[in-house]
Amino acid sequence: MQNNISALQGYSILLLSIGLLNHVVLIPILLDAAGRDAVVSVGMVLALLPVWGACLVYIMKHKGQQPFSDWLQHHFGKGLSVIILAAVSIYIWLQGYVTLFYFIVWTHSTYMPHTPKFVLALLVLACCFFLATGGLRSIAITSGILLPFVVILGVFVMTFNFKHKDYSLVLPLLADGFAPVWRGSLYAASGIFELVLLLFFQHRLINRPSFAGVLFMIFSLAGLTIGPLMGAISIYGAEEAALQRYPAFEQWRVLELGKYIEHLDVFSIYQWVSGEFIRLSLSLFIIADVWKPKNRTPLLLLATGTLLIAILAPISDVRFLQFLKTMYFPSTFVLVIGLTFLFAGKTWISRWRMRGS
Repeated sequence: MQNNISALQGYSILLLSIGLLNHVVLIPILLDAAGRDAVVSVGMVLALLPVWGACLVYIMKHKGQQPFSDWLQHHFGKGLSVIILAAVSIYIWLQGYVTLFYFIVWTHSTYMPHTPKFVLALLVLACCFFLATGGLRSIAITSGILLPFVVILGVFVMTFNFKHKDYSLVLPLLADGFAPVWRGSLYAASGIFELVLLLFFQHRLINRPSFAGVLFMIFSLAGLTIGPLMGAISIYGAEEAALQRYPAFEQWRVLELGKYIEHLDVFSIYQWVSGEFIRLSLSLFIIADVWKPKNRTPLLLLATGTLLIAILAPISDVRFLQFLKTMYFPSTFVLVIGLTFLFAGKTWISRWRMRGS
């Protein structure tokens, strides 16, 4: 129980972790795929995802406090459980890689252009490795300190940018039919689907996540997507916003207080670094924890070392963005949907057999 946390603390971790993805990474991809109809894409996904959330809660209810690897082995046998664990580990490692790549490129191109990427990556990974070795409780305490200020700054930039916004630019919707909406819905759902992480560290939670809690998280994460999405469109227009690499960051660039106070985009660094720190630390922790070794340190070192090596590969930002659009998000969408139905179906069959015996 020493390293266990409450479900509320788990939600705070995921709000920072997944919030970074929905608030930063997904916005330019959604705008490119669906334009101003990206808002409709998020709304459509929001209407359907409670069904998926109910499936997730059903699995967690019957999984109980068993470690994920034990539960897998009990239901699927040793061979298949190893394959599933490997797929989950790759999925989470890619989450960490995408997060780190985005952060390094953004940092290098905005406020630390002369710092070598290797130095940036090494410093970030060292800090996240240190936090991950402290366990989930350390990550939860850190997120509890960081999250309130991230939320306050988000409300701050939204409020003081109202004078720059013209919400008529969000219209007309569905001018090109439903095709853009369908394209954008895959990306919008992929972000919220990361709530499946609850399943991987559920055994570390003192109380089981409720359906109301999961529903709250779904709506909160959708809000973290719709907010900067509508903000970017209403300030710059759908066409200009779609050309921007970091639309959420650009909203900080136009913020000003009166005539003499501007260049407040320094606060966006706090928001981004907070989300980066928690998201990457959580990825490292889960990669080691799902295999349930007695000593997590070797796996943490392996995950950290491979991330450092991978981030030094000469991949352009354009190619990376194409990878996200065509491979990463479609693949993770299929993986999470597939695992959810597989786990829910197996859970239902097992309970049906128990009632019949």
